[in-house]
Amino acid sequence: MKSLVFAVTMLFGVWLVWAPAVDAKEAAQDETRVGNTAFIGYEGSQDWPEGKSAMVIQDYPVPVYIGLPENSYRVLGRIYDTRTSGFDVIGRGFDEAFGKKSHRMRYCANQAKLHGANAVVVTDDPQVIQAFGLSRKELKKSAPLFEYRDRIVLAIKLR
Repeated sequence: MKSLVFAVTMLFGVWLVWAPAVDAKEAAQDETRVGNTAFIGYEGSQDWPEGKSAMVIQDYPVPVYIGLPENSYRVLGRIYDTRTSGFDVIGRGFDEAFGKKSHRMRYCANQAKLHGANAVVVTDDPQVIQAFGLSRKELKKSAPLFEYRDRIVLAIKLR
């Protein structure tokens, strides 16, 4: 009986040491996962419109602005969903139906951070969309945030 108690105590002790290491490893992976998002750099004029009342979500590695920020910024590139044709569209449909919004937001924030951005902008501003030469159809087809499928997602550097 004593050996059984000793064995259970030892197993519990090993678990106490091992469990935080696994959680730390998973937390580190959360900061680098980008899901099905991709990044395409932007080179061109940096004369972007500014907003007055963007909603800012601070729950991710970089803040996510829903709307245009009040401060000036430099656009580093666009973040988009790579699943635009073939069987990938089916996976995108399942993700839209059953995936978590917070995961998609985190993937966009991670993608931006990996490319040197310090924020993400989600906007439907016509001037911004026109600068990327996207039609509304192309935008909807490649939107990484399904709840904002008519908006472009940008990795930016706030000035």
